[in-house]
Amino acid sequence: MKTMRRYWETHNGEVSPLLYIHDYLRSQDHPSSQFLEASDYKFLAEKVGLPEVAVRGIISYYADLHQPHRELRVCQGTSCILAGAKDLQANLEEQHSCKGVYCLGYCDRSPAVLDSQERIFCGVATQNLEKISLTESQKSLSVSCLAPQPIITRRITEDYADLAKARSVGVYSTFLKALDGSPENVLSSLEKSGLRGRGGAGFPTGKKWRSCAEAEGKPRYVVTNGDEGDPGSFIDRVLMEKDPHGVLEGILLCGYAVGASQGIVFIRSEYPQAIATMRQAIDDARNAGIFGAANFPFEISVFVGMGSYVCGEETAMLNTIEGLRGEVQIRPPYPTVEGLYGKPTVVNNVETLVNVAAILDMGAAAYANLGTTASAGTKAMCLNYGFARSGIVEVEFGMTLRELMAAAGGSADGQPLEAILLGGPMGSLLTPEQWDLPICYGAMSAQGIQLGHGGLVALPQGTDYRALLEHWLEFMVDESCGKCVPCRLGSHKALNLVRDRLHQKDSRSQLERLFNVMEQGSLCAFGQSMPVPMRQMIEHFGDRIFS
Repeated sequence: MKTMRRYWETHNGEVSPLLYIHDYLRSQDHPSSQFLEASDYKFLAEKVGLPEVAVRGIISYYADLHQPHRELRVCQGTSCILAGAKDLQANLEEQHSCKGVYCLGYCDRSPAVLDSQERIFCGVATQNLEKISLTESQKSLSVSCLAPQPIITRRITEDYADLAKARSVGVYSTFLKALDGSPENVLSSLEKSGLRGRGGAGFPTGKKWRSCAEAEGKPRYVVTNGDEGDPGSFIDRVLMEKDPHGVLEGILLCGYAVGASQGIVFIRSEYPQAIATMRQAIDDARNAGIFGAANFPFEISVFVGMGSYVCGEETAMLNTIEGLRGEVQIRPPYPTVEGLYGKPTVVNNVETLVNVAAILDMGAAAYANLGTTASAGTKAMCLNYGFARSGIVEVEFGMTLRELMAAAGGSADGQPLEAILLGGPMGSLLTPEQWDLPICYGAMSAQGIQLGHGGLVALPQGTDYRALLEHWLEFMVDESCGKCVPCRLGSHKALNLVRDRLHQKDSRSQLERLFNVMEQGSLCAFGQSMPVPMRQMIEHFGDRIFS
């Protein structure tokens, strides 16, 4: 591991072995790794300076490298599954080459399909895409704000990807003003604001930045986590597509505050429009001289993921950028002390960074006065297609889930909801008696509930919970990084049990034992947390699962 880190550090991290392997496979037009010859592996190993076994391990890990390219990518996220994505893919496969992916980020308009020309088809209800025009299949995104003032959603009701338009509403002005002050001014403001990371863990952002700024070692890095893979969440995709310069301003402010010299935006390959938009925004901002000046030399690039949900975990993401398998690392050391290429690194998700300029503009105290004591500010909540008014709703922390769903008009079909899934597959399944809980990291954590990324998936009356349980376990099997046995083998054993042996008298107790092993023995939140909503579903709807 350390040998590989040192090798690529001498190249300033500019070329990852993973990117080289990816480009080679594309240049050779290999439909999948099964068509590679022994000579291909030998050639790649020599080029990237890794053992041949390491190259084989890299290719076998990432879906985009070892799976055949397909004409269509059909979203198999939870929202799309509930909207009939499995049947849709089965029908489409009669006419097109398809593969299932998690997740395309259009959970408000499920099911979603991405074609080879990187066009999105949403709400698809036919097996023949040739009869559907893009405008007919894609309704517009709904964005609303229930907070006192918009912070996250202020520039996504329109398209602000154009640099001139973004600058006309003040983007980059906060960063340029910050350059006249000290990095300490930015750090102290973030600490006083109470901003917590919006990627799921809710860690205090100012504390994370301070740790990186005070850590020994250079260069330092800012990595933006745009891997947003939680089914039901799509705010990061929308921000990168509609407000890319706002995202870049947050990266620049972070880089200035912690003394970093390079920013990397990690974006999942299932978000092609976000990738293209962010790359263009970076080029435009660089050409305009906004970053890279003598008083603050800084560079930003985009790194495209290769198809792995676990790479949304920060240490797995850093491994991926370095060109290794996207496996989780044991902490400490934390990335702020020893991160990318062994150097101090801040990893924040997109929504977190978009808050930073607003905090500096309005003042830390004013921001801290929004929300609750445990959760300052506002949160973008993503409502899936099962709600009457699906889309993005920005709320002030402290609003209850019931109030949010009332504002969303309840379920799409007007029928009462049996439950909601909050925070994706590692979140929580909540029944109506729990909906009066405020949206707040502290209040939710005290009840054992995870806010996660803020996605809500509606579970209507009549939901097939056995099929949903099987879907979650399939997702776990497909996306486990494979590093720890409880997650890798436990998920397989649980899936086989659900598929083949639920009729056995002790099947419920067998599942519970497996869940306990996965929770207690897994290295990261993926294996530790995924059993939680599955256990909650069994608790509330077990009679329909085991019948």
